[in-house]
Amino acid sequence: MKKILQTILLISLTLGITACTKEEKKKEEVKYTASLPMPEWDEEKSKRIWNVYKNWHTAKNDPIPATKIGYAYADKLKDHEKALEWFKYADSMVSFGENSYFACYSLNKLKQYDEAITWCKKAVEQNWDKALLELGDVYLNKLDYNESIVWFKKSFEKTKDNISANALGYAYSDIKKFKEAEKWYKEAIKLDNYEAYKNIAILYNKNLKDDIKAAAYSIAVINTKYRKGSVLKLLKETWKIPNETIKKGYELQLNSPDFPVKYDGNLGLE
Repeated sequence: MKKILQTILLISLTLGITACTKEEKKKEEVKYTASLPMPEWDEEKSKRIWNVYKNWHTAKNDPIPATKIGYAYADKLKDHEKALEWFKYADSMVSFGENSYFACYSLNKLKQYDEAITWCKKAVEQNWDKALLELGDVYLNKLDYNESIVWFKKSFEKTKDNISANALGYAYSDIKKFKEAEKWYKEAIKLDNYEAYKNIAILYNKNLKDDIKAAAYSIAVINTKYRKGSVLKLLKETWKIPNETIKKGYELQLNSPDFPVKYDGNLGLE
């Protein structure tokens, strides 16, 4: 699930924090006053994120460079405690959705789920839609599956994205509502989520006991995200699926409209 969310974080800073226009630069700069003490200079780690850390002095009175420094700690250094210091410092100047979302993300990583929920809900109130998915993930990590489903659905209703659909399949699978899980994995597949192929294959093999479909969804993504050798090893050695069943799965994914992605190569089966 953590991998599922990584793409969002990589895109988020680019889309959310924008540079000032030339016209705005002409205006007098707004300076903010923080209510929290500024994080101390980090002699060691600053060198590894110098492209943003060089703005340390500017960050004293500006929440945007402060948030960027926090993001660098979270994304580049995986130091979520230090990242959280910067996100909270930025928030003490002025509160905005993206920063609240990042604070929630770092708290989720630190397994401080109750506080993470508070920050994610704050981001949602600030109309930061990405926080809907993160909030669902926090509840999932907290093993509150029903609440996680509530927020994953809100995320999907808002964004119609394949990550939310895949997350719903994952959550429904965890509470053994396998038909609902199947429905949402198929929705994610329609929206080109390759991770959902793997998840629905596991669902068919372990829970719905349909090895033809388990084979079909595994084979379909050969040479996209997975190598042929690793897929066949999973099907034959781990799941103990006979060659004849694998062949039927191959034909199913090749001929069914349920598979937007298909593999038409030679499996090399006897």
